[in-house]
Amino acid sequence: MQSMPRDSAADTPAEPTPADASGALHDCRQRLDAVLEDTGVALWDWNVQTGALEVSPQFAALLGHEPADLQPLTVRTWTERVHPDDLLGTKDQLRRHFEGEQARFDIECRLRHREGHWVWVHTRGRLVSRTATGQPLRMLGTQQDIGERKELLHQLFDAAHTDRLTGLPNRAMLLQRLELAVAFLQVDPGERFALFFLDFDRFKNINDTLGHAAGDQLLMQIAARLRGALRVGDVHGGGGNAVARFGGDEFVVLLGDARTESHAKCVADQLLDLFARPYELLGQEVHSSVSIGIAMGEANGRSADDLLRDADIAMYEAKRTGRGRAVFFDRVMHDKLRREQAMEAALRGAIERDEFSLVYQPIVDLESGAVTAVEALLRWHHPELGEVQPNDFVPVAEDCALIVPIGEWVLREACTHWMRWWRTLGERVPPVLSVNVSRVQLQQPDRLVATLRRLLDETGMPAHRLQLEVTEREIARDPAPVRQLLDRLHDTGVRLAMDDFGTGGSNLAALRKYPFDTIKIDKSLLDGLADHPDALTVVHATVNLIQNLGMASVAEGVEDAAQIGILQAIGCRFAQGFLFALPVPAQQVPLLPNLHSPPPLAA
Repeated sequence: MQSMPRDSAADTPAEPTPADASGALHDCRQRLDAVLEDTGVALWDWNVQTGALEVSPQFAALLGHEPADLQPLTVRTWTERVHPDDLLGTKDQLRRHFEGEQARFDIECRLRHREGHWVWVHTRGRLVSRTATGQPLRMLGTQQDIGERKELLHQLFDAAHTDRLTGLPNRAMLLQRLELAVAFLQVDPGERFALFFLDFDRFKNINDTLGHAAGDQLLMQIAARLRGALRVGDVHGGGGNAVARFGGDEFVVLLGDARTESHAKCVADQLLDLFARPYELLGQEVHSSVSIGIAMGEANGRSADDLLRDADIAMYEAKRTGRGRAVFFDRVMHDKLRREQAMEAALRGAIERDEFSLVYQPIVDLESGAVTAVEALLRWHHPELGEVQPNDFVPVAEDCALIVPIGEWVLREACTHWMRWWRTLGERVPPVLSVNVSRVQLQQPDRLVATLRRLLDETGMPAHRLQLEVTEREIARDPAPVRQLLDRLHDTGVRLAMDDFGTGGSNLAALRKYPFDTIKIDKSLLDGLADHPDALTVVHATVNLIQNLGMASVAEGVEDAAQIGILQAIGCRFAQGFLFALPVPAQQVPLLPNLHSPPPLAA
């Protein structure tokens, strides 16, 4: 078989020349540029030794320039365009790549645009050659505009860290800012800041009476006042002051420039004044003061969670001591809270464990000395804590709402005891049984009225023999809702008494608006009755008004025999106190002296 002829020299391709290679490379780059033109990806080629930087047209366009505008371009002139906040990280990433710690140079940073604004870019590159001594020689990479992605992330961040209603930072953002502030304390122990926990008084009442739309308006007005009063940045701000809506009607202020407690107190006083001003909601003027708890941030090892807890504890102390005030946290509050938490745990199940009991203190007629009523008083004997005073456990029970079932137990137990006395004593039974009603029970009017009706029916207790006591302070706190509830209670046939009159700031003339049968004058008004004419004048005027309104007056806490003659002289008909009798258990009530059946109070 004949072999195929060999190619002649004329048919053999020529070896490529340097010029051909350069042209081919140029053509290749043009084709690559065409491919990348619509992708927004720019190319760069850096001679590390000389600093010369070659870039594609997309690189210049990304910064608003023509390619010629950037010539000659070096890495130095490129770094001058990097945002100052990003420069350190960029250099660190480059060092790590050169030293072999990272396989690739990969950084997101901001570059200055021709028009002055900043452009977010994602720059990636890799070292492709080194010198004979191992020094970096040449590096190739890409650069891409990521502004749209950053804007989307920015929006997502805002959505996750901003309260929709008020536009303030939310709980998550505040915690981040607070943790950063605490971290700074470790770097500079001389730094300090103040953390305010704000809770707005009577906010629930506004929601209940005017509706949630009014409540939302109030929250927005609160946020606007906070922004106006404090120098704060947006949700992305760092350092300085921060304001956040923590949830519901709770707001938190991080006062970054408060170095002393006096500075923090000055700001707190300004906020108290600011929020004491009325609001305009749905055409109505509304008042809602603020209670502020303050914790000072300093280099003492407390975490962000610790500081929030401390400020929250101080805020509740501000509410407990009268609302509309600012209180600094101290360790005593924390210890008190721990005791109260232990007490709350012990209170749960106390009824089932039969740890509660009732004692009864007589109310006597100052003219005849006869017992005209007995007041039921709650006692708690804990097997480990011993006898716990009502002033210690009742506020705890109110705060955790345990007072509602406890109060219902008291009412049932007291009515049951009275019926037993009646079966034993007949007409010599104390004419009236008085039982206290807590503020939490008043806040659940439907349950209170239904429970009262049920227990009267179940125990057989005559309604007109039962008297419910409500403190003046609770009436002054929410006058309109309490008045509506008192009218409903009065319709059941029970008697009503205002307890602790003289401690809640009520207007004497307002007494006629409420269906009270009895007004119990607080012991504080009787102090100095025999020695101070002013005290005598006040009590005399009070007793006269009570009588003119057709109500009975009872002087509480009478312990001095000299007071009796004065009370009789000014017309006070009834009294209660240790001078007459100490509280006694139910089984000893039939043994009380002077038991007979005079007309009931204010008959």
